[in-house]
Amino acid sequence: MNASYILSVGLIIWLIGVLSMWQVFEKAGYEGWKSLIPIYNVYILSQIGGQPVWAFLILFVPVLNIVGALMISMGVAKAFGKGTGFGILLFVFNFFGYLYLGWGQSEYVGDKAGE
Repeated sequence: MNASYILSVGLIIWLIGVLSMWQVFEKAGYEGWKSLIPIYNVYILSQIGGQPVWAFLILFVPVLNIVGALMISMGVAKAFGKGTGFGILLFVFNFFGYLYLGWGQSEYVGDKAGE
């Protein structure tokens, strides 16, 4: 297998992931370019998921970062009207989860998700 082929496939997958996250941000009412900035994009995801700031901050603490990432994933799933199972999918297979949220029929419901 040629290295340029592997690089091309990798770039296409990366581009799909970037565009998916961009769509998720725009569906939630944020500007899509914010999804391009490392660390800041995770902070915005925590805001989309309605999580407290400490849920974002514990991402910088080893072992606790798993709890923070799971909380953010569950919050984002809930904000898009999805259940716990989808939140776990976002945590484990985030590429596919954000692809589904960004390009699928999912709509951002935000705080109305708990009603």
